[in-house]
Amino acid sequence: MMERNLAAGTSGTVALLLLTLLGFLTDIIAGQVQSPPRRVNAVLGGSAVLSVNLAPRAKVREIEWSYRAGPGPALLVAVFRDGKFERPDPGDRFKQRVDMFNETLRIRALEVNDSGIFGARIKLLPAIVEDQIFQLAVYEPVSTPRIQSQLVSSTPKWCNVTLQCLSPSKGPVNITWRKGNPIRDLGASDRFQVSPDGRTLRLSLLPASLNTTYSCLASNPIEHKIVSFDLQRICQSGAEASFSKSGYVVLTFILLVLSLGAAFWCWRINNEKSAETGEPNALKTVMKSGFVP
Repeated sequence: MMERNLAAGTSGTVALLLLTLLGFLTDIIAGQVQSPPRRVNAVLGGSAVLSVNLAPRAKVREIEWSYRAGPGPALLVAVFRDGKFERPDPGDRFKQRVDMFNETLRIRALEVNDSGIFGARIKLLPAIVEDQIFQLAVYEPVSTPRIQSQLVSSTPKWCNVTLQCLSPSKGPVNITWRKGNPIRDLGASDRFQVSPDGRTLRLSLLPASLNTTYSCLASNPIEHKIVSFDLQRICQSGAEASFSKSGYVVLTFILLVLSLGAAFWCWRINNEKSAETGEPNALKTVMKSGFVP
């Protein structure tokens, strides 16, 4: 009895394994295989090329290209069948901007609203269906940024400066700061503070660190632009301006003291001259009157 039950259990297990293996082979041979999404970045006004990955000896019967910008049904953009390229609806949002060569789809004169999900359903001989997904992202071109500087304080020992990176780009742009030539990341030895959005850099530098440049890097996944600023220029001019201001104050005080001293000296000389010329004039007046003491 036990041997009969054991044989029955073994037969059931083997049958279950065979069914599982058969289902797995069915999925491979006649089923649908989906590859992980691939990200494609492109610039506004440029072109995007979507190329499917095929095995070396794969025989393509048909490729259907679809597009989805958000929730809702997908748009059938193009069909590649029997070596021919077809557009189910030539008047859709892509109009004449879509073409295809071999198994590659190309979208020209890209617009920002072209960003979305493109799907390629590939039907291979004899009976394999494979889905490949492309996530297209269209970015605005990156404009050259500019750096706005503000001298907080400048002394012979320290120079405190605030730098702000201004980017006129319309789309999202990542701002990072670098230094030196060739440019490199800010080091742990640098005394700096970066604002949460990355656009403002506050620096406290020693005189030995002034002979360097700081650069603002504006970038997106497509391109980047960089602009540099020479700190020595603003720190030295700030120190000279600070020195000149204090020098003018001291110089003004000295000139004021000298002016007062000169005025007092002139007043005293005039008084002495008046006293000396006053006595003979009085004597002449008495003699003319005929009065003799």
